[in-house]
Amino acid sequence: MTTEERLDRLTTIVESLAATVVAHDNQIDALIKIAEKHDAQLAETRAAIAETRAAIADLGRQLQAYLTRIPPQ
Repeated sequence: MTTEERLDRLTTIVESLAATVVAHDNQIDALIKIAEKHDAQLAETRAAIAETRAAIADLGRQLQAYLTRIPPQ
């Protein structure tokens, strides 16, 4: 194998490795975006849970106040 052939082969290998690194970087970027989206969805879900808990507590207080006003039978 000549020096030029070795150099061509090495160039091909290096280009292939570079393409692999770029592909992995793209995959990592995509995974980061997915994780950020999930974090945002989780924050929204937590807010909805807090609102629901507050509504349930309020409903419980309203029910208790209503039951207190009903005369015993």
